[in-house]
Amino acid sequence: MPNKTISLRPDLVRRVRNLALGPTNPSNVLIPIFEAIYNSLHAVQDRFGSDWHVKGRATIALLDFDTTAPSIEIRDNGIGLDGENFESFLTYDSGHKVRRGGKGVGRLSWLKVFERAEIVSRFRKDGTTFERRLALLLDNEEPIRDYSVTEASGSEVGTTVKLRNMKAEYARHLPRKADTIIRKVVAHFLPYLVGDHVPLIIIETDTESHNLVEFLASKEIELGTLEIGVFDGQKLRLDHNLLERGVVEGKASHKLYFAANGRVVTSFDIGLPLGLSTYVERDGFHYVYAGVLSGELFDAAVNSERTAFDLDDDAIDEVKRAALVEIRKVLAPQIDRVIQQQTDLTRNVIKKYPRYSYLISDPKAFVETKLPRNFKTAEQIYQQLALFDYRENRDIERKVETISKRSDPEAEDPIEKGVEEILSRLSAQEFSVLADYTVRRKIVLDLLQRRLGYKPDGTMKHHAEEALHNFVVPMRVTNGDVHVDDHNLWIIDDKLTYYEHWASDKKMKQILKEGGSLNRPDVLLFSGRTAYHRPGTDQPVVIVEFKKPVRNDYNDDENPFTQIYGYIEELRAGKVVDKDGAAIQEINDQTPFFCYIIADITPNLRRWLKMAQVNVPLPGGGGFYGYNDEYKAFIQALSYKYVLKDARLRNEAFFKRLKI
Repeated sequence: MPNKTISLRPDLVRRVRNLALGPTNPSNVLIPIFEAIYNSLHAVQDRFGSDWHVKGRATIALLDFDTTAPSIEIRDNGIGLDGENFESFLTYDSGHKVRRGGKGVGRLSWLKVFERAEIVSRFRKDGTTFERRLALLLDNEEPIRDYSVTEASGSEVGTTVKLRNMKAEYARHLPRKADTIIRKVVAHFLPYLVGDHVPLIIIETDTESHNLVEFLASKEIELGTLEIGVFDGQKLRLDHNLLERGVVEGKASHKLYFAANGRVVTSFDIGLPLGLSTYVERDGFHYVYAGVLSGELFDAAVNSERTAFDLDDDAIDEVKRAALVEIRKVLAPQIDRVIQQQTDLTRNVIKKYPRYSYLISDPKAFVETKLPRNFKTAEQIYQQLALFDYRENRDIERKVETISKRSDPEAEDPIEKGVEEILSRLSAQEFSVLADYTVRRKIVLDLLQRRLGYKPDGTMKHHAEEALHNFVVPMRVTNGDVHVDDHNLWIIDDKLTYYEHWASDKKMKQILKEGGSLNRPDVLLFSGRTAYHRPGTDQPVVIVEFKKPVRNDYNDDENPFTQIYGYIEELRAGKVVDKDGAAIQEINDQTPFFCYIIADITPNLRRWLKMAQVNVPLPGGGGFYGYNDEYKAFIQALSYKYVLKDARLRNEAFFKRLKI
């Protein structure tokens, strides 16, 4: 049996369906129009050669623009669909324009987005003008219809392409303002419009007409061109431009365009890495930056739809980084203003939070090297400082752990060496942290001493309980109302600072889920992360009661123990909840209580302490402690003078270290 020649069968419908131009991406709506404009520009180049930018023209008309099925008409005075071009037109994936980056699929995008394309093209052959007419539809059996070629003597050479009836799924994404389309066309054809040889491109509607060259020229500042090196010795050309804000949509958006074969393929918003969220200001006008990168590297790597490059992400990132280095130089005045604003803001943050000052010897150098240009608020700068502070402390902790594991008995004293090594790193940090932490404590204690009003003989003036209460912790608030840095519970005991939930002078009925009286404990603390709590046991509850200094009129109805035991009974009978009703802590008969009575130890109070068996003297005097097994309550009665003295002793080492 003789051999039979077998050829592959084309499938136009499936080929168009497989084009990567889905309707879910709004930018795909204009790609068929871009392709038609490119065809027109190539046609005038072929006809007029080096004079193409002088003699050639392309016009884009928006038809039925306000309907649900708009159409586009593109007219040019180019070479037309002569024999060679028509043969290429009939061959999709043609290599006819490969030297220009053409992939032979532009007209397929027309069928992807529009219902049909109608073409009228006049060309010359042997000194005679002919007119070729046809309609292009998405149909495997008869894709070309109404075809004719007739003589058209005296007619102007050129081509008109009408893209009829945009499909509904694309039409919904078509910009509804002609000005928006003009800006998008300008942005897409920047490689043509910013070059030395600029073609004439017109966009018109029923009521207006715009020359894109004039439109851009009135809104553009050219900043120069340079060559940048990228990977493998490749070179790319970078054109710097400033476009007036009217050229772009919405807020300031500085762009870097990647172009192949004279066409923009993709773009990147570079405002964030540049740290420019505002316009570039020049002579009272506002501009956006538009850089265009082009070169043989991109020409060879662009895909068939001209929507992406066959380059991996690392390569793209390297190119962007190289371009950004040069762009920062061009925009240095604007970026310097941003750096100065960040520097001033950083100084203010350090002034307010001096504990981070050890991280910054030169605020401007810190901003330039360690702060992203898009950080514009004090909160962002504080977060960055906190991050570096965390890393510094982490490194110190690792160093401590490494030193603690050394076990060579012949080596020098590891503790002494370790202390010296770590202190050398801590020297700057310790003073800044203590300046923010310990100095504040020193001031607080000095103020408390003045408020207590000690006389030269050691006795106290009379001050209201409420004034003292408010000094240690504000009244009628909870932990949700006051930050941990805005109370001074550490004066009584450092462990109280880190309780998760607390209430100050709140009614019991506001604290308990059900029931509860109108009584107001001075301070209640729940769910503590403290040394009080032993694993496997109930978390202790803390009660603090303040009594007026020098008070001596306690009786059966009004004394600290009647109040404290009453609070414990109420708490054990209910469930503690927050303001939203969420449970904070379950309290049962085994829940321990730690109770503080802050008062002057007057004779009458001493009698009540003895009756309550809270009569074990504290070391050094100044108070008593005891334990009530029935209430599971450990109670300390502390004088104001003892509380102040103990707080000073606990912080004395730090005060001495800072010489305050």
